[in-house]
Amino acid sequence: MPQDEKEKKVRDCFPILGKMKDHELKAKVTRCWVKMWEESKWKDLRDCPFTPPFPEISLVDHVNCVGEMVLTAADVVERHNPQLKLDRDYLITGVLLHDLSKLVEIEKGPDGVKWGEMLKLMPHSTYGAFTALAQGLSPRVANIIMAHTRMAGTLPASPEATLLHYMDYGLADVLRAHRGLALIMDGGPQLGK
Repeated sequence: MPQDEKEKKVRDCFPILGKMKDHELKAKVTRCWVKMWEESKWKDLRDCPFTPPFPEISLVDHVNCVGEMVLTAADVVERHNPQLKLDRDYLITGVLLHDLSKLVEIEKGPDGVKWGEMLKLMPHSTYGAFTALAQGLSPRVANIIMAHTRMAGTLPASPEATLLHYMDYGLADVLRAHRGLALIMDGGPQLGK
């Protein structure tokens, strides 16, 4: 598939890209997805699951859900705390890239999807942060990617990174509670284990 078609597919998968005002930032985010997709074994972005315990939820759907949650929460937080102004482009960038590396961290095998070899080399989100930096995004963006998960050992360096962290983990725990699985807030599971 030609590069421009891949970029269009990314834009089609993630409508939240259209809410970004900074066109250069939007282009870099799109390039990150194209690059990671090219490195992955997934033929279509929608084929990669959000996580092996929930193979029926695509990574694309997860990212879009987190995006809606984060932007709604940002509006509510700002309405009740007028002194706080969250950078929407930065927040959307974090939402879109927080699980980017799952395209190469999750693999499809004969017995279904599983955590792949990448997670034996580095913690979840690390490769996504490296990719973002290589595409010209800032260390601030690398922080929001790394800090969304406790696996990377990085604390959020901004209110936006903090909000993304809790919304993403909150969604994961709601899904886990629905299935009667151990909650992240209670110390489990260990990603990739």
